[in-house]
Amino acid sequence: MFIQKSMLFRWMDQEVLKEIDKIMDKQSCAEGTVLFERGESANNLYILREGSIELTIGDNGHVTHVIKTPGEAFGWSSLVNHHVYTASAVCSSPTELIRIPSEKLNMILESNPASGLIFFRRLAEIISKRVATSYNLLLRSHERTSRYLRSVGSL
Repeated sequence: MFIQKSMLFRWMDQEVLKEIDKIMDKQSCAEGTVLFERGESANNLYILREGSIELTIGDNGHVTHVIKTPGEAFGWSSLVNHHVYTASAVCSSPTELIRIPSEKLNMILESNPASGLIFFRRLAEIISKRVATSYNLLLRSHERTSRYLRSVGSL
């Protein structure tokens, strides 16, 4: 099963994976396809099969993360209580995806607590890495701005 290539689903019970396989659908998308917009209701988790996705924030579409590794998951805002996408997702090349309805996925994980625990621990790892990357980008931007302001102030 392809979803086992995703860190989120590794080492989960095979019967649980078979249940998840029944609710997911494969999608093919052209370059430029918008999968979801920041602020939209979040209803699906996505797993990349091939291609690439740019996650963007802000009015100017600042790219915050590029999804390019097969098995990489995105759209995980759909799995937490907020249920609103925090970024926009646009296909930056022809792309193959797996779409998993989050409501059905949550029901499967709730009825299989051991696999649910594995899944949500892995999700926490993914979120933690993305937050750390965002902090580092913010820090570098702040340092550049501070250097610039000091140089302008010294004229």
